[in-house]
Amino acid sequence: MSREEELKIIEKIKAGDSFLYDRLVLEHSPKIMSVIRGVVGNNEDAEEIAQDVFVKAFFSIDKFRGESSFATWLFRIAYNMAISKMRKKRYSFVDIEKTNLPAHINDQNNQNEAEERERRYILLEKMLKNLDTNERFLIMLFYNQDKSIREISQITGMGESNVKVTLHRIKKRLALIADSKMEVSYG
Repeated sequence: MSREEELKIIEKIKAGDSFLYDRLVLEHSPKIMSVIRGVVGNNEDAEEIAQDVFVKAFFSIDKFRGESSFATWLFRIAYNMAISKMRKKRYSFVDIEKTNLPAHINDQNNQNEAEERERRYILLEKMLKNLDTNERFLIMLFYNQDKSIREISQITGMGESNVKVTLHRIKKRLALIADSKMEVSYG
C-alpha cells in the first residue's frame, strides 16, 4: 500500500469509516508482531501486546498527523507498550522467532548447514539475553525491520546521534559476548 493510499484511508477512518481500519491492521500487523515477539520472547504476549497496539492506535488515530509514516507511528505505540509490559512482567529472557528460520532448515540434504544455522540462532538468542528491553527493541528495529536511524529516533523518542551511539555500543557489546561464547563453545 502506498503512503498516499494509506493517508487517504486514515482520513476516511477519521471521518468515521472505521471498517477501513482492518486494511491498516492487515498491512502492518506482521511487522509489528515480529518486533514485539523479538522483544517479549513468546507468541501469546506478543499477540496480546499487538492487539493492544492496534486498539490504542484506532482510538488515537485522530492524533496521527502524518509527519512520519503510519508504520513509524505504530512502532512508537508498540515500543511504549512492549516496554511497559516488560517492566510489569519483568521478563528475563528472549526467544528468537524460530519462524524466521529459512524453510529448508530441516532439509536432509542441508543438515550440516541447518545445524550451523541453528547453532548461530541459539548463540544469538543467548547474546540477546544480555541486553535490556530497550536495547533488544533497537536491535530488532534496526536489523529485523531494517528501520533507519531517523525512523528509530522517531519511534523511540531518542535523538538520532543517541540512536547511533547506542547501536554502536550494543554492537560492540554483542561482539564481545559473541567472542566469549565462541571461545567457550570451541575452547
